Amino acid sequence: MAWKHNGRVIKIGKAWVADDNTKHPSGWVRWDADRKEAMGLVWEDDPTPLAPYDNFYYYGWNSDGDALLPKPLADLKASKIFDAKDISAGILSGTDWYVTRKSETNTAIPSGITAFRTAVRANYTTLKTAINNASDIAGLQACYETVAGASQTAKEIDATSSSVVSTSDNTITSNGHGFVNDEQVSYDVGVNSDDEQASVIGGLVNNTTYFVIATATNTFKLSESHSNCGDEAVVSLTGLSSDGIAQTFTSQGKPSVGQTFPNQDMPKYSS
Repeated sequence: MAWKHNGRVIKIGKAWVADDNTKHPSGWVRWDADRKEAMGLVWEDDPTPLAPYDNFYYYGWNSDGDALLPKPLADLKASKIFDAKDISAGILSGTDWYVTRKSETNTAIPSGITAFRTAVRANYTTLKTAINNASDIAGLQACYETVAGASQTAKEIDATSSSVVSTSDNTITSNGHGFVNDEQVSYDVGVNSDDEQASVIGGLVNNTTYFVIATATNTFKLSESHSNCGDEAVVSLTGLSSDGIAQTFTSQGKPSVGQTFPNQDMPKYSS
């Protein structure tokens, strides 16, 4: 912020000379607004800072500061596909030794490991397709953004009730839950009446994130993997909690395809 005369900054507390060689005293700042205007003094605020931007997608702002300069979409897609391959290879590297052992000793690869590796490749293929199908930068960015879920408010259930947790059709009832298919939810067993950690619903693991599937207005089922992995399957609920009357499912949002690689720690991949 500064006072200016014909574009030249006039420092407060300093005498100055106008363009017509008229000399003005150091106390000029005490002039009233009308005199400052008459002497050609104009107050200018600092320009509004330009908004931050993602320099992966953009070179920067144009000279007017009103539009971002995008990088070529084809180059961005190629870079994202390269990254997706690299991420997939990194995830697979932890189980590569099973493949090497199979090749060298003909020892069978555990079915869970095979399923996990297949799911990684399936998610990569889906991600690559989404990247190639992006028609602009916004579409490419959407491949890596989480969409807000039904609500960040935890949906509380009485997991001791058979009318809430159904072991016959593996559904959980929570009236008006608002979850949608492929939404991530975190499961928390809460505490029992003795203020101790409550027992889990059979088939689930405390503090674990699942994907919602087969949703209806008041019920939903859970999967350990996203549909992008090609192996989405309903988790079997094998029993009620014995004391969990206030267990919760909290939305973590609906992840995009760039965020849905499978988690090897899930029980489905342990066999």
